[in-house]
Order: sequence, then C-alpha cells, then structure tokens
Amino acid sequence: MRTYTFGKQSLVVLAATMMASSALAQDGKEQEPKPSIGSVVEVTPFVSLGSDVSSRIGAAIRFAWTPTLSLEAETGYRRGEIGALSAHLSLLYSLPRMGRLKPYLAGGLGLEQYGTALDVPGFGLVSQHRLAFAINMGGGLEVPVNRHWGIRTDARLFEGLGTFAPGHWRLFNGVTIRPGTR
Repeated sequence: MRTYTFGKQSLVVLAATMMASSALAQDGKEQEPKPSIGSVVEVTPFVSLGSDVSSRIGAAIRFAWTPTLSLEAETGYRRGEIGALSAHLSLLYSLPRMGRLKPYLAGGLGLEQYGTALDVPGFGLVSQHRLAFAINMGGGLEVPVNRHWGIRTDARLFEGLGTFAPGHWRLFNGVTIRPGTR
C-alpha cells in the first residue's frame, strides 16, 4: 500500500481555493439555467499540483447524463523522466448544493504513461516508457460565477494497476466553460 503526503503548499492552495469559493458563493446573484439532460457540456482547462508523477496541465470535458450523474473525459500532461500523457474516463456524482457551491464525488478508470529506470550496460540508467491502467477516486467543488462559466477544484487519488505503475495524488484548479449556453 502506498502512502500519500500533502505538503504545506497543498494545504495553502486548498485553503485559498475554499476561501475564494466562499467569497464567490456569497455575492453571485445570477441563477443557473435548468438544462435538459444531455444538453450540458462543460469544458475545464486546468493546472494542478500533486505527486511527482501527477499531470500538471490538462483539460476535462463533462457531459450531463442524469440530473446527478455526469460522464467526464480528461487528459493530462506532465514533463518528467518522460513527457507523459494520461487519459481517464470518470463518473461524477453531484451531491446536494450548499448555496452556490456544488460538491461532487468522482471515480473512474484510465491509462497513464510513466517511466521506469533500466540499467543498460555501456549507457547507464535510461528511462523505459511504460503504459498502465489506473483507477481514480476523489471529489471536488464547483462554484458557478454565472451560467456561462465557473471555477472548479478537484482532488483525486490515482492507483496504477501493475508491477511498476505508480500511485499518486493530484489537486487541480480550473475554469469551467459552458459553450453554447445563452
């Protein structure tokens, strides 16, 4: 079993995000539209921090499935021992609203690239590219600013499936855009 530690940076970012979310929740007056099922698409470009093997930038596209369930496709990139990509498909469950705050739970499955050290005689250590399945679970918080865009924070744990596949954590902050809303 892997252990995950959160540094002081993570706690500062999380606290700042929560305070900003609370401030936005208090002064927003515009009501969100009541969309029909399947008509809502949200795009969230994000930046993140986390474990060494966590993606640092990425984007998520979320499709409403039912009033409480959404399907999300996400891709991320990090530069490290290799330029690694990740792609995940997750199911998001919306919890009851708390004023303007919209909390949710998330879980899914995806593919992640990573590198392992390989000792090659005459060359020394080289990075060997690998690909593994990974599961993820966590949750987040959305704060709509108006019906066209909002702010989103998402925290997840990822567990690689395989002998060398790394486990990691990630906290992302992004801006959610709802294209096509009027």
